[in-house]
Amino acid sequence: MQKHGRQLSRVALKYIHTTAASAWIGGGLAVLVLLRIGRQTGNSDELLALNGAVASIDESLITPSAAATFISGLIIWLMNYVGVLRQRWIVAKLLLTSGAILFGILWLGPWLKELSLITFADRLAVFDDWNYFRTYRFGAVAVILQTALLFVIVLISILKPSFEVRRKGGRIRECPVFFTGELDGRQKFGKINPK
Repeated sequence: MQKHGRQLSRVALKYIHTTAASAWIGGGLAVLVLLRIGRQTGNSDELLALNGAVASIDESLITPSAAATFISGLIIWLMNYVGVLRQRWIVAKLLLTSGAILFGILWLGPWLKELSLITFADRLAVFDDWNYFRTYRFGAVAVILQTALLFVIVLISILKPSFEVRRKGGRIRECPVFFTGELDGRQKFGKINPK
């Protein structure tokens, strides 16, 4: 009975983790769309509304879903106490997710908030403000980089690479390889698993 409860909690945590990661990625894509629309507008009131929506998506969707993704992933990782450090793909996901969250807290979030503050302060002159366009470019590039990083993290989750390859002398060395799954049931990226 206790084992069944543990499996059920793992499934619930995986569901929360997957849903939160999807919301995080979806929020990043929504910010990209709104930034693109804001670049094409010629009305300062529309730009203010779009930048306010970007800041709202960042505060109410991206930040909570990033926190839920990190916490649920950490709990799942800690519940899987057997061979945790041997699964390098999980360690890679943990490090990349931590980096994405720190990047969002330290740079991306403040840039997106600064866009709406500049627009609110200089409604009529925002289209001539060099500081706004500099902040816009930094924010847009940062959103693109973070969303691409999130797709890489999802790719790692799907492929579950071992990050090991064989050298000429037969020794194993670590390197970032993105596919090591079973090809035909016996082969694994350059070596045959005896069965």
